[in-house]
Amino acid sequence: MTSTETAQTDRALAREWLAMRIVVIGGFIVAIIAAIWFGIIVPRVIAPREYRAALTHQIRNLLTEEAQVCTTALANAKNFGIVPQYGQLATAQLAATNVQGRYGCLATTHTTKYVLIVDLLCRNLKDARCVSLYNVSQSDGTKLYQRQR
Repeated sequence: MTSTETAQTDRALAREWLAMRIVVIGGFIVAIIAAIWFGIIVPRVIAPREYRAALTHQIRNLLTEEAQVCTTALANAKNFGIVPQYGQLATAQLAATNVQGRYGCLATTHTTKYVLIVDLLCRNLKDARCVSLYNVSQSDGTKLYQRQR
């Protein structure tokens, strides 16, 4: 082997070693970036998304239960003849009162608004007997119904 062939071989080997170092170091860098991405960044993005989905589901359930209580209260008031049959819920949200287990709902007709105060007697909200009317009054404060103790 001549000195020029040796120099060419050394340069070729140097290029191969450089390429190998770039591939190995680049591979380690890619592996570290992937570990950071999938170990730290992605869980911080995906976990809140799953948490938000679960929280949204719980909120929808609560709103459905509130609407069920108010719908049952309005049906009871219509059955008693306190609210006209064309009365509708103004809002499907419950309002808390100072008494535990007692809630308020708003109903309306084209002429007046009604405040329906109900007591929850049990947890089965689909049973009309669990929602007991306590008080029905008009928006001006006139009491139309007051349950006797």
